[in-house]
This record gives sequence, C-alpha cells and structure tokens, in this order.
Amino acid sequence: MSIGALSVSKHRDSARTGGCSPCRASAAGGIAVPAQLPFSQRPRRPVKAALRSLATIVLLALGANSALAGEMDATSHSHATLSVDETLTLAGTVEQALANYPDFVELEARSTEARAWEERGRDWFPERPSLSLRYQTDRWGDNDRLDEYEAGVSLPLWSWNGRRATQSFAQAMQLESDAASQRLRWEVAGLLRNMLWNIALAEHDVEQAQTEREMAQKLAASVERRHELGDVALGDVLLAQSAALEAQTSLVDAQARLVDAERDYSIFTGLDRRPPHRSETLSPHDRLPDDHPALAFAAAEIRRAESAHELAAKVSTTAPSLLIGPRRERAANAEQYDDSIGMTLTIPFGHSSQKQIDMATARRALAAARAAHNREIRVQTLRRHEAQHTLDTVHHNIDAAAARAELATRHRKMGVLAYQKGELELIDLLRLQRNANAAERQLARLQIEQNRQIAFYNQAVGVLP
Repeated sequence: MSIGALSVSKHRDSARTGGCSPCRASAAGGIAVPAQLPFSQRPRRPVKAALRSLATIVLLALGANSALAGEMDATSHSHATLSVDETLTLAGTVEQALANYPDFVELEARSTEARAWEERGRDWFPERPSLSLRYQTDRWGDNDRLDEYEAGVSLPLWSWNGRRATQSFAQAMQLESDAASQRLRWEVAGLLRNMLWNIALAEHDVEQAQTEREMAQKLAASVERRHELGDVALGDVLLAQSAALEAQTSLVDAQARLVDAERDYSIFTGLDRRPPHRSETLSPHDRLPDDHPALAFAAAEIRRAESAHELAAKVSTTAPSLLIGPRRERAANAEQYDDSIGMTLTIPFGHSSQKQIDMATARRALAAARAAHNREIRVQTLRRHEAQHTLDTVHHNIDAAAARAELATRHRKMGVLAYQKGELELIDLLRLQRNANAAERQLARLQIEQNRQIAFYNQAVGVLP
C-alpha cells in the first residue's frame, strides 16, 4: 500500500470515529486544515533555518581561513627585510658582490701566473745553472798514477729571440689577467642588475596585492552591512568573502616572491642592505664597442695563444748551454800536476719531434681561441639585438597600457556606483575590479620593466656601473 493511500485510509477511519483533529476543529467552528498539504504549500521555516545554519557554517569557515591567511601573512616567509642604503651605489655593490663571487679566487691565480712569466722573462738564464764534478784515475786499471780532477758550472742559454718571446708571452698573460678581471666584473654586474630589478618588481607586486586586498575587504564589509539591512542576498556575502580571501592569497604569494628575491641578493652579495632603485642612462652605443668586456677577454685569449705559439717556435725543448770550469790532471808516470781552465758550448741541432708537438698544440689552442672569439661576437650581438627589441616593445606598450588602465579605472568606478544603486550584480562588479587591477598592475610593471630593460641594454653593450 502506498503512503498516500495509507494516509487517506487513516483519515477515513478517523472520520468514522468522530473525525480527525482538523475535522473536529471544523465542526467546532474552527478552520479546517487538510491532513496532507501539497509541497508548494508546506511551511518553509525548516528550509530557511537550514539555509541560515549553512550560511553560518560557511561564514565561520571563511573567517577561519581568513585568520589562517592573516597568520601566514604575519609569520610565513619571515626574514630580515633588506634596508635601503642611500649611500650605497651600484658600483660599490658590484665590488662587494665580486669579492663574494666564487670565481673571484681565479683572478689572483691568473695574476700570479702572469707575474711568474714576467720574472722568467727578466732572468739571465732560462733554467737554473748546474754544478758538475768529474774525477778520473787508472788506479784500478794500469795503475800508472793517472789522475784527473775537473769541476764546472753549466749555464743554460736563451735560444735566439727566446727571451723576447718569453717577455711577449708574459705581457699577453698580464693582458689576459686584466681582461678576465673586467669580464668577471661585467658578469657580476649583469647578475646584480637582474636581482635588484627583480626586487623592484616583487616590491611592486606586494604593494599592489596589499591595495587589492584592502579594496576586497572594504567591499566584503560593505556587502555584509547591506545584507544585514536586507538589501542583498546571502550569496553576495559569500562571493565578496571569497574575493577577499583570494586577494589575501595573492598577497601571501607576492610576499613569498619578495622573500626569494631578497634572499637571492643577500646570498649573492653577502650584504644585508641594498642600494636604492635608480634608473640608468641609456647607452648611446648602437653596436658592440671594441672595449666590450666579453670581447676584450676573447681578444686577449687570442693574443695569449699567439704568444704561446711564438714561444713554442722560438724556445727549444733542449736549450743550448755553456760549461766553464777548472781542470787539474797528472799524466801517467808523471810527477807534476797540470792546471787548466776549459769551456764547453753545447748547441742542439736537428729535428725535434717534441718541438713539433708543442707547436701543433699551440696552433690548436690558437684556433680554439679564434673560434671562441667569433662565437662571443655572435652571442653578444644577439643579446644586444634582443635587449634593443625588448626595450622598444616596452616603449610601445606603455602608452597602450596607460590608456587601458585609465579606461578600466573609470569602468570600475561606474560599476561601484551601479552596484550601490542595485543596477549591477556583484559578480559583474568583481569582474570589473579584476580588470582594473590587472590593467593598473600591467602599467606599473611596464614602467619598472622599462628601467629594467635599459639596464639590460647597457649590460648587453658592455657598460659597467
């Protein structure tokens, strides 16, 4: 039996016994109420109570999430914020970062090597002199009282133009050492420029996120007040609360990016302060200059390789030598000793396979240096072109971004007024706010990116701070 039939049967049984309660109320002069009302006519109070309970739970959850987000904002990514030192310049920061750079120790090794070759070029002898002693007797042979005593100093001699080739190689080594120092300073300057402008962008993102959070919180508070007055539905309150939490999440993400950018700078430089953000003057160079640090270092390596090849050609593996020393001898069956002084000059000649190997190795190193120079020209030319193209693109986009930000801001103000008058839904107002925030964020980032790209262009053409 169905539930409807069972209800009708119970109603009929009650009517036979004097009627059900509604029927008895009707007989007594009251208002008769059917036992089973249609769904559309049933009381809605339990449904409203359930909605209120659900709304309360949602709002409590949103409040808990908001408190948790606020706690994350205050405690997460905690670090010592970099202080801004107005007296610190970009050039001074580069010197501090250079001393903290891992490759800095190589500069001292290069300089030491160059000084060692310079000292060798000033020496009178290419190698150390040596002392030789000689004694000869026939005591264990014929025993005719033959005795010979000989001592000498062997002096290695420079080969023809060998000393000049060594001095030329020492000058090339010193030139390469100086060029390596400038190239490393230029490399550190490029990394530092990038880090400082990353901090500038991250700081702007934090400020923008804070502004957007404040706007979202003010809107949520306004919507809640209007809901209490019965002007808006509960759904608008939940939507406004959700937008406020989304803004809070964006702020936490922006703060995390700022922490990462500042930590990278601190680790790189070893400093707990940074110079203020100053825009650089755009370099007038429209092509790579000859004194570009990267190209100058590559050219210095070619010079060193050429000097090494000349050194291999002029300096023999076996140097000529001069032996000078006294000699005391007594002939066989003689009573007197004869004293004399002699000189021996040793000059190597003929084909030397080791020298050919040294010259071939030097020629290979020279070819590799020239190839590296050509590659460096290509790389730096492409970087300069890319920097120029990016800078031009930013210049063209700033005007359009400014016009877009102005239109989006006006549209947002109109949307706020329309929502207050009840002419616009909250979801449409939130969309207008997002568009306006995105436009303002894009304009501010482009203005920072313009200064950033000017620094990158100066870096590409080899301008040192």
